[in-house]
Amino acid sequence: SITASGVSSGAFLAVQLHVAYSKTISGIGSIAGGVYYCSEGDSSKSTSDCMRTPQRLEPKRYLEFARRQVEEGRIDPLPYLRNDRVYLFAGAEDRILNPIATDKLHEFYSALVSPAQIVVRKDVGAGHGFPTEDVGSLCRFGGLPWLLRCDFDAAGEILKAMYGNLKAPVEMVPESLIAYDQAEFGADQASLYSQGFMYVPNRCAKGAPCRLHVALHGCQMNPDYIGSDFVARAGYNGWAEANDIVVLYPQVRKSPGNPYGCWDWWGYTGEDYAVQSGPQMKAIKDMIDRVAAIRMPLRRLQRRY
Repeated sequence: SITASGVSSGAFLAVQLHVAYSKTISGIGSIAGGVYYCSEGDSSKSTSDCMRTPQRLEPKRYLEFARRQVEEGRIDPLPYLRNDRVYLFAGAEDRILNPIATDKLHEFYSALVSPAQIVVRKDVGAGHGFPTEDVGSLCRFGGLPWLLRCDFDAAGEILKAMYGNLKAPVEMVPESLIAYDQAEFGADQASLYSQGFMYVPNRCAKGAPCRLHVALHGCQMNPDYIGSDFVARAGYNGWAEANDIVVLYPQVRKSPGNPYGCWDWWGYTGEDYAVQSGPQMKAIKDMIDRVAAIRMPLRRLQRRY
């Protein structure tokens, strides 16, 4: 019942979380993402092979890396991925991340996940960003706020891929979008923003059993750049309200090694960025564990955003 998704750098991190914590996370959605560990800790490789020329990547190389990490006890065993659900999206007009990166990610997952559990969409004329039905920039061009007005509900498509048949979305409840302090999750070491956000549907707030989805923003999508646009307008919350899904929105901050507020998929937080001990990996897992352990109405524990 715990799944994750992300866009751009958030998609790369969602894949890292899924591979590293396969015992916990049962599915992921990738919007404009790529292969696990494809940067190999090299920022120049992240922008070249991973983004511009992914046709040069060999997914077998990164499968072998993942298997070595399992042997060393740094990530969960890969067979836990077999029955998970995977949703992969590449915008047909994406000029920042070559859509072939999604083909390579598909090849990577096809060696680990049952083919029937993988959905691939490459037929939407979207640029680089997160597609929505009617929010954001022109679909094919992108740019701030990196939400794309594409007449395509990416959040809904991801959640349906993760959880099967869902009730139609309803209006989100603004008071149900709440902030939490990220300091206790190693914000300094993990380069986290001061606050993260969480959408808690009314039934969940009253103590009903609920599922958990982690939604990860992309570069230039934290509050410094776009305010609450991603956490409030990407489209997850209406589906969450109708279907008893808590949505966790961790946030990353800008830093000298990360001037655009991207999640770490090339190593700016340390060499272990792609395994369980990586600062951002551990921080988000700790957030997941905290929410999963709550056994009382969430409204008592959190303050509103």
